[in-house]
Amino acid sequence: MGELLALTPEQKQFFDENGYLIVEGLHAPDEIAAMREEMNKLLRHPEAARPGVRFSYEPKEELDKHPIDPDNPHRIWMVFDLPLAGDFWFRQFCDPRVVDIVCDLLGPNINFHNGKARIKPPGTGAHLIWHQDWPYERHTEPDLVAALTYLDDVDEHAAGTRVVPGTHKQGEWPHDDKNAIDPVRVEEFVQRSGKPPVTLKAKAGTVLFIHVLVVHAASPNTTTRNRSVIINEYKTMETLDRWGNKCAFAELPLRRNGRPFFTL
Repeated sequence: MGELLALTPEQKQFFDENGYLIVEGLHAPDEIAAMREEMNKLLRHPEAARPGVRFSYEPKEELDKHPIDPDNPHRIWMVFDLPLAGDFWFRQFCDPRVVDIVCDLLGPNINFHNGKARIKPPGTGAHLIWHQDWPYERHTEPDLVAALTYLDDVDEHAAGTRVVPGTHKQGEWPHDDKNAIDPVRVEEFVQRSGKPPVTLKAKAGTVLFIHVLVVHAASPNTTTRNRSVIINEYKTMETLDRWGNKCAFAELPLRRNGRPFFTL
């Protein structure tokens, strides 16, 4: 294990063994409040977003089934190419606290991969069942990590992320045509490994770092308010894209030999 920029040796070992790492309180309350307000501007007025930012909406029939959070009246559940939404979001994915941790996890040469937001409107079930991100982010090597920044408190009833520890060591799992993994396979792995799924319970400001091969899923949001998470993904310079990534700022250099490639 080489010299670390931000993590302790114990944190690095935990990630290597389990494929994920929870860093609590990485963002202060005032920072999260600013992120939440910027996100709510997009959710309240998607028609005013800058060119290139794209939105996915829940079906219209869901509008009459669940409470409406006034900060998300259109029931948006995905925002794609979030870094194009303005300078605030560009700076957010370049945050040196986050990128330094990615360096500790992956190595000294880091590029950006893509940035988006996942929104869980009130009352929604889990949009994603067990899956890996790898099938739609394929590279020459699986040297990618996603950083999930929670803008709201999460738990098993409020859109907490579920992970199966150690699954990143199993390579690519079989997926169906909807990129879903048979839950029977997950249960078989749990029985063999003795590592049950973990559902993240965290306060706003926590960041979850997760390897591209970790089997994971999303919990439902049974509350009456949105649960929002910013997802920025990073990769090593050395691993080459085989997915055809067209996302904003894909392959932007962020670190070389552990040092910032540019300053803001």
